[in-house]
Amino acid sequence: MRRSARIATAVAALATATTATTATPAAAAAPAVGLVVPVLAPMLAGQQGWVSALWGTTGDICDVRATAGGPGLTVSYPANTGDHSSLYKEDKLAAGHFDYTAFKLALDPGTKRPTSLAITLRYSDCHGTAKTLNTTAVLPVVPTTGAAVVQKTSSVAVPKATPVWTQLSFQGRRTGLADFKVTLSPPTGLSVTYPGDHAAAGLSLTSSLPVGSDDFIAVRIDATGAAAGTYKVPVHATYDGGSFDGSLTVVVSS
Repeated sequence: MRRSARIATAVAALATATTATTATPAAAAAPAVGLVVPVLAPMLAGQQGWVSALWGTTGDICDVRATAGGPGLTVSYPANTGDHSSLYKEDKLAAGHFDYTAFKLALDPGTKRPTSLAITLRYSDCHGTAKTLNTTAVLPVVPTTGAAVVQKTSSVAVPKATPVWTQLSFQGRRTGLADFKVTLSPPTGLSVTYPGDHAAAGLSLTSSLPVGSDDFIAVRIDATGAAAGTYKVPVHATYDGGSFDGSLTVVVSS
């Protein structure tokens, strides 16, 4: 079943439960709270990133705080909540409504199979009674295949009249891509310089290309000596223990 279909089914089930709860005051004092879809967005081994868990409830809940942990996982939380995650909109959720908690996960590079995120949700019934829910969400782990580096920027346009800085984006597909540097080999008529007049361009955000996330390098392309047209420029990247070769299409406009 597709994710959208699963969400629709869960929403319908929670809506039905909400109707039943409204008709029974005793049940309204103990709302049913749970994950709408107990499967998180997939990650690559060694990847770091934010995931969202969607919650629903059959009764009003307040003071929501969520913490989590799991095998092969390091968990951190939004800066504004520190040691826990709350809901996206506020720390309470009305009956029949839905909201997210966010967790930043760092997946161990050695984790190759789906793992689980154990979530502890603490909340109150909005009348002073504290409650705790322990539940689990599955974290799919996507196997790493193909090249270790993906070049995301395949072409750029530059004017002939004036040298310009442009950015090339890359993504890591494996861990260990440290000391990542890039050089271009332009044809006659084009010239390339790197930040600080160095011999190569380094990453903008960090020296190591992250798994499953993008970072970029900046280069200054001078086309004043070239005719208007399209040029294929070889791209060479090096990192600890390996290298990558690609190409960049440079379109020079008159």
